[in-house]
Amino acid sequence: MNIQKILFLVVILAIIPAGPAVAHKVIIFAWVEDGMIHTESSFGSKRKAQNCAITVVDEQGQVVHTGQTDLDGNHSFAIPENTDSDLILTLDAGIGHQAQWKIPKKELITLPSVKDIQTAMKKKESLEQGPSVYKIIGGIGIIFLLALGVKFLKRKPS
Repeated sequence: MNIQKILFLVVILAIIPAGPAVAHKVIIFAWVEDGMIHTESSFGSKRKAQNCAITVVDEQGQVVHTGQTDLDGNHSFAIPENTDSDLILTLDAGIGHQAQWKIPKKELITLPSVKDIQTAMKKKESLEQGPSVYKIIGGIGIIFLLALGVKFLKRKPS
């Protein structure tokens, strides 16, 4: 097998697992403030998740709220009465695009500080960022190293 065929095979094998990775990731971010639960939803590209279904369940799996995001990807609702467990918010943005956010029971009782909200916002922003240039260059470098390794293994001994 010549080096061109090996290189072609390595490139194909490297591209196959990347298929699901380039799909639109969807993110839901939620916080509690003044007796309300507020959500922001978007795709990884910072495009707002518009008109997407939101389902809220307790730890026993009972649906306690359903709603839909607005044109800005936001949805707010009052904390469900008699809530005595963590809440799990699920965003359904269409064909296989789902995201979840868990709100612990203790946050439903106490009001979060400004610091908690800022920390959560930083987490949300980090999730929205795409791959850095260094990660892309590193991935290309790995492909070339694999190709060189295959070439080294296939060389004829002298």
